[in-house]
Amino acid sequence: MFTITLDTEGFETLKYEIKKELASELKDILSSQEEVLTRSEAAQFLKISKPTLDKLVAKEVVPFMILGDQKRFIKSDLLNIGRSDAL
Repeated sequence: MFTITLDTEGFETLKYEIKKELASELKDILSSQEEVLTRSEAAQFLKISKPTLDKLVAKEVVPFMILGDQKRFIKSDLLNIGRSDAL
């Protein structure tokens, strides 16, 4: 582990760049007309429990993205999993 020391200006610049990158990713997702699901919505869509979803995510069976500090799931990716018999 390492530590980075930033002055106030450096911190604000870093925060701005992170927000800009997240906004860009979100814009790309929304513009592609993809439906983005929360953990609960994804589990419900797949008809599995949230702990089972977490296990499949950990095994890299279910793709996800991080938006802010939370996992999000793209519905078309979940449909592809169902078609590939990965579950």
